[in-house]
Amino acid sequence: MKRILPLLIGCLLLLGTVHAAPVTASISGERGLSFRLSLDGQPVSRGARAQIYLDQLRPGYHWADFYIPVGRGRGVNYRTRIFLADGFETNFVLVARPGFPPSLRTMSTVPLTPPVVSYPNQGPYPTPYPNNGHPAPGHQNHGYPHVAYPAPAYLLAPVEVENLLQAIQHRPFDDARMAIMRDALRESFIESQDARRLIKSLSFDENRIETAKYLYSRVADRHNFYQVYDALVFNSSIQEVQEYVQSIR
Repeated sequence: MKRILPLLIGCLLLLGTVHAAPVTASISGERGLSFRLSLDGQPVSRGARAQIYLDQLRPGYHWADFYIPVGRGRGVNYRTRIFLADGFETNFVLVARPGFPPSLRTMSTVPLTPPVVSYPNQGPYPTPYPNNGHPAPGHQNHGYPHVAYPAPAYLLAPVEVENLLQAIQHRPFDDARMAIMRDALRESFIESQDARRLIKSLSFDENRIETAKYLYSRVADRHNFYQVYDALVFNSSIQEVQEYVQSIR
């Protein structure tokens, strides 16, 4: 017993020094918007930038203070609280439009080390099932291997995609359609061809751009993401999404 007690104390001390692994984040200004950033009271950038990449951050909540230059030595201050999930890279976009207060939107959360499996004749895909490699109760196995995934997620079956499209088409406005997409894909993946169909259901190209950026983190076959660009109307829109994809790869 005398030998075990020091060992237990040592283990407790060791556990007390263990911290959560650092996480990463990126913040981009919408349409090239430049800004300065302080995180938890510490300056991150010296000058104004259109994009900032952050690493070695602790998971949890942080205070983000933005300064957005508006010309002639003037600027807008904006403060918000952000949450960084353990084991993920969180990607934000800073929005500042005339007549509206600034806002910071979460565009995607991407696993830092997602496991990848090879599907027969299809190439690598993120693993689809959460429950230690087994599908959820009542969920059919559509021919995918049983593998573990660190966050609850699975690949939507074709019938599920069709149901989602029908639900979207019953909504007359883009805002409602986008909200349904995000809710349906919060814990799911889709294929690039289905992402293109979802994006095409939106009326305005600005909303298509925002949705394409969000769906990049929810697409299983990212090597086919080029198919999504067919849903965008203007070349400038395609370029904006391509630059976003390159920035978070």
